[in-house]
Amino acid sequence: MHLLPRISVARLAAAGVAAFALAVGAVESAHATTTAPLTIEQMTDAADLIVRATVESVNTDLDDEGHVVTYVDLRVTEPLKGGAAVDDYVTVETPGGVLDGAVAEVPLAARYSAGEDVLVFLDEKRHGTAWGTVGMFLGKYTIKPNPTDGADMVVRFTVPWSRVFDARFVPNPPKAERVALHSMEDNIRARVALGWDGQPIPGANLEHLRKINRLQPGVR
Repeated sequence: MHLLPRISVARLAAAGVAAFALAVGAVESAHATTTAPLTIEQMTDAADLIVRATVESVNTDLDDEGHVVTYVDLRVTEPLKGGAAVDDYVTVETPGGVLDGAVAEVPLAARYSAGEDVLVFLDEKRHGTAWGTVGMFLGKYTIKPNPTDGADMVVRFTVPWSRVFDARFVPNPPKAERVALHSMEDNIRARVALGWDGQPIPGANLEHLRKINRLQPGVR
């Protein structure tokens, strides 16, 4: 499952356009947010693959069409949806990056750093060979200790490509807005078991949603 595919930035962005548009209005000037325009249930339904993983490497290159793409190799530590297993490798493509000192800016792209512990909602761009982050940065969380009790929590944060991203320095949300990792995982598992409710999701194809999800009673 360790693949290094190449795909156009335009095609990568297309599936997340609607979610991206919703996200723009929700992001603070510092590019951090604790408010999800897409619910956890919507992201769970929209994702082909959901995993906890470790970022093994981050590399930026040109794809076959000359677009700048950043390739992120993930080693799966816990599968939550889809066909991945522990220690599988998955390559995620995120549009934009810094190549030879030049910045290819794609607003609200998901950012990753080597060694980062992440929880990611991924959609399949090509059958079994290419993965993108659902809803741009919306589908990627950094896992870090809650300073209050040391338990793992999930934090969503991104910065422009013109700024260095290092997950060690991702800021903590306000205390009242922190989300425990176990709570997020429980919600994901519950939704996977329950199934899709048949309601449209921005940027997601209805037929594909039917294909990749269990359907709730009455959904056709």
